[in-house]
Amino acid sequence: MSSSNSTPVSKPQNHWIRIHARDLVLGMFIIELDRPWRDTPFPINGFHLRKFDQIQTLRALCETVYIDPSKGASPRSREPTKLTILSSARKRAPESQALNVNPEVYPRTRSVKQEIDNAEHLYAQLEQTLDRAIANARAQKALGLEEIYRLGRETIASAIRNPDGFIWFLNTSEAGNCLLKHSIRAAVWATVFACYVGFPRSDIEALFVGTLLADIGMAKFPPEFVCRSGPFTRQEYLHYRKHVGISVDILRAEEDLDPQVINIARSHHERHDGRGFPRGKRGDQITLPARIANLAYSYERLLRRSSEADLSPATAVSRLYKQRKIKFADQLVYEFIKAIGMFPAGSVVELATGEIGIVTEQNPNQRLTPKITVVTTARKQLKNQFAQINRGGNKDQDLVTSITRSLKRGSYNIDPVRLTDRLFGRRFGLGKLGLRF
Repeated sequence: MSSSNSTPVSKPQNHWIRIHARDLVLGMFIIELDRPWRDTPFPINGFHLRKFDQIQTLRALCETVYIDPSKGASPRSREPTKLTILSSARKRAPESQALNVNPEVYPRTRSVKQEIDNAEHLYAQLEQTLDRAIANARAQKALGLEEIYRLGRETIASAIRNPDGFIWFLNTSEAGNCLLKHSIRAAVWATVFACYVGFPRSDIEALFVGTLLADIGMAKFPPEFVCRSGPFTRQEYLHYRKHVGISVDILRAEEDLDPQVINIARSHHERHDGRGFPRGKRGDQITLPARIANLAYSYERLLRRSSEADLSPATAVSRLYKQRKIKFADQLVYEFIKAIGMFPAGSVVELATGEIGIVTEQNPNQRLTPKITVVTTARKQLKNQFAQINRGGNKDQDLVTSITRSLKRGSYNIDPVRLTDRLFGRRFGLGKLGLRF
């Protein structure tokens, strides 16, 4: 993931050592990256690796880095012929056609403060509509596509105005264990990404509907199976795989449905390395909308891993990045991270000062350096007055040198939901007519 426009702090010195990000250890001094410093949350003059979360962030953002062994730990010896399972798998992965990305197609027109309540209102409507579609699928009735498409268009419009409205809501609300409800969240993640890439609205619409209904076949399974927690047994997994064919059959019965929607349902469990199901397709044999739907579902599953409770968004992003060239094409993962941010809206982070901040919005031009509102003192006591730091701006660069780690929601009793009114203003009015002051 090297960057041609990365400008070193200075010309690499002879004693600097270039190492792969996977070989980083605590105590190393990072002196240069393979990407511009402005696209990262780290100080431009270099820094010591003090916490494992810093290593995870570097691994998510960089392939290689330079270290200065005169200022920190030296790399561990590594046999040049020794390959890890992941590196061997990546070498066997197919090449993929480059993704044309144009984030300027849909410029933001509203602040996150203006959009978060509308996003929450839309999500509630989507839940009701999907519940009806599930009931209709069980009764072998028409799904109600007219309402689904209408809400899809409104979701797209919200994501275009400011995607951080939905991102904030998804990262701060409870998802539950019901697999079908995760379809709504995956559909929103896919929509946010497609808007960032610059897809035509008609293609985003098909992607939204396809992702939302990709698992509709699960409606035919018993509720205790659909809304269970924990990993599947082998027999349960084989049973679970059958939902793909059931979903395709349900969608084929709908009149005049966009073929892209059916293809997404058919292929959203295929993998870049060919180890997916049901047909074992690989690389560009899988259509781009189906790959995006799979990526969105995978990110949502990482966020809601019941075995570890909810992961922080930054940790989920880091784990998603490890699946590049295996489950997903390399560029697809990288651009998804840029679309939602390494530290998405709603993330709780600890700063180098010891203070805790909440990410409220991304900088559209510097998506890996978000806008942060500092909510506690260095002693983790809630402040009387919050201060916003725009890490994409020059005037605030000295206030925060780096984000040292991402925290789970609720750490130090900091819950973004309970602080929403203090972060964005109190809400007055009902539904779409409500405003924050």
